[in-house]
Amino acid sequence: MKATRGTAASAGAWEVKRVIRLPTLEGAADATRAREVLAALPGVLEVAPDLERRRLTVCYDSSRLDYRTLTSTLEGVGLAPAGGLLGRIRASLWQYADTNARENAKAPPPPCCNQPPK
Repeated sequence: MKATRGTAASAGAWEVKRVIRLPTLEGAADATRAREVLAALPGVLEVAPDLERRRLTVCYDSSRLDYRTLTSTLEGVGLAPAGGLLGRIRASLWQYADTNARENAKAPPPPCCNQPPK
């Protein structure tokens, strides 16, 4: 069960792959609903549900989308990510990395050869 939108090479340096544990992911209907909802978000490149392990692998462009948006979208359709200490630490780390990626993507290029920009 894979939904692909765009090509993986289109995101380049900002492409990230996150594995989200979803304890409420129980059947094919839940997987289809999660796939459709996430595929509609701008920047999502690939969504692959794994029903046996109850997890969702999402590949997206972190310069356009962040982890918090993914999880809030999933929570909106009743598929909340796993909680617990490790889950919260992982979510904070991924959100921090996505925020940095978005800020770096919008930054102007640095000057070359130690010369100020013209």
